[in-house]
Amino acid sequence: MNIVGLGNAGCRLAKKFEKYDQYSVFFVDTPGAEWGTTTTYISEQKTHEEYEKNTKNLKIKKINTDPTVVILSGAGKISGASLRLLEALKAKKVAIMYIKPNNQDMSKQAKLRHKITFGILQEYARSGVVEHLHIVDNKKVEEVLGSVSIENYWNEMNDVIFSTFHMINVFQNTEPLLTTSLKPHQAAKISTMGVVNFESLKEKTFFDMTAIRNKKYFFGINKSTLEQNKELLHRIRNFSSKGASDDCDVGFSIYSTDYPVNYVYSIHYTSFVQEQQIKI
Repeated sequence: MNIVGLGNAGCRLAKKFEKYDQYSVFFVDTPGAEWGTTTTYISEQKTHEEYEKNTKNLKIKKINTDPTVVILSGAGKISGASLRLLEALKAKKVAIMYIKPNNQDMSKQAKLRHKITFGILQEYARSGVVEHLHIVDNKKVEEVLGSVSIENYWNEMNDVIFSTFHMINVFQNTEPLLTTSLKPHQAAKISTMGVVNFESLKEKTFFDMTAIRNKKYFFGINKSTLEQNKELLHRIRNFSSKGASDDCDVGFSIYSTDYPVNYVYSIHYTSFVQEQQIKI
């Protein structure tokens, strides 16, 4: 899988994926940024609009034809180059991970850039221009962490986002011990991730998504728990059924792991554009 970071926020998170050989990581940023040998530089522009207008003939060095995830935040001026970047990747299967900054950290201009970029990319996902749009809200990730030091803020935040995405990706490419059939909603191309406390089964998602159509849970359970907990399957089924409704289907898969701790991750899917009435 290719991971392409756009701008400082996108590149900072993309850098985490270099930890594993299964990812080929690329960076797109302005001159002066030092992300590595796979960085493609684009000229710095004064405005969001100028990035879209003046970023032409963009080519990503050495990128292959594997499925690609582009990581970006719409609040920065450089997000204006996002459509140009997608054009450069048009021959590949492309998804987007969209990072929404905390509203309190955005200026009025940044909120406007976010609204424009977020709206366009959601429509791109709904229309099939891109395969999928994953939404991550930094405010919600802070709530997952509970507490975070100022000095290590971005490192800890990005660790949570990266590790969650990575583990879901691993599970999606691993044969489960047991799984339920879940018919995906064909138009549900917008999603967010989540984590669930195994003991309490309390869930925290990375974005407050509305009009959810599907939920999929990934239970990574260690061998000891699988052998000794005779009520585990009943507990998982009961948890899943409580989240289902006439408008939302819920499925789960159970995997055997060697980890000392049990992990539960989720993906929530919707076909509806989010934050249509966001205030600037």
